[in-house]
Amino acid sequence: MEDKREIRKELILKRDSIDGRDWEINSKAIQKTIIQSSLYKKADCIMTYSDFHGEVGTLMIVEDALLSGKRVFLPKVLDNFTERKMEFYEIFSTVDLISGYKGIMEPTGNRQRAFNYSEWADKTILMTVPGVVFDSHNYRMGYGMGYYDKYLSDKPSIIKCGLCFSMQILDEIPVTDEDIKMDFLVSETTGLDRLEELSKDFLR
Repeated sequence: MEDKREIRKELILKRDSIDGRDWEINSKAIQKTIIQSSLYKKADCIMTYSDFHGEVGTLMIVEDALLSGKRVFLPKVLDNFTERKMEFYEIFSTVDLISGYKGIMEPTGNRQRAFNYSEWADKTILMTVPGVVFDSHNYRMGYGMGYYDKYLSDKPSIIKCGLCFSMQILDEIPVTDEDIKMDFLVSETTGLDRLEELSKDFLR
């Protein structure tokens, strides 16, 4: 099996080669599947991301969640000179997003809007997670910084949905004990019926 760096490099090149029109069509199909799902409708809180570098788009999800009255949180990378980490902050409009780490659109970082996991113990939290590559066992590989793995390591009740194009899913990728597994993946080929099947255990 190739090592992580080679797999990451190869898949970034493949993702970058996706035609702009295909990216738009497939991103919309993935988001539409999410928005129509019973799990999304049940969720009290949506944690998602601002797409970057060819990742599956999320603007439809953000806008629909805000219009539906759901609490919406997006990530921001914080750098205090000794460590760099990711935290999530609530937004009330896309106007609350500004250019941040590597030019990615991020929340302003208002401390009063920071996500507090302990306050959501009895709520349904759905997080859509980006990645460079995923595998058939629902493991993911990002850009190698470990932001999502670190953030999710002590938040087991968050429902983790990897968003990806079908060409990003391999049979198997190398993993370590620190790699956080997704609960399920959604690509442009998943479809609503399949997502309902994948997420049924979270609807009880």
